[in-house]
Amino acid sequence: MSNFTKPSLTQEQEQALVRGHGFVHGDSYVLISWQMFREIMGIGTDEELAASLTAIEEGLADIEAGRTFPMEQVLRELDEKYGVQG
Repeated sequence: MSNFTKPSLTQEQEQALVRGHGFVHGDSYVLISWQMFREIMGIGTDEELAASLTAIEEGLADIEAGRTFPMEQVLRELDEKYGVQG
């Protein structure tokens, strides 16, 4: 499926997810269960999940390789094409 590492959670983290109904956050982190992630992202099937994770990995690789565009350019192009004011 994905190349993301899947570290084991500590018992404390697992308990916090249960108490938080799949969602825990702090000042510098967010921890969500797979079920919560799937609900937030609208991912119903394992195939959709795999495709979403692949797309995230590809996006991160694009960033690492410098294949990005300035936000101002993207917003201008969206506005020109769809009339979206950024």
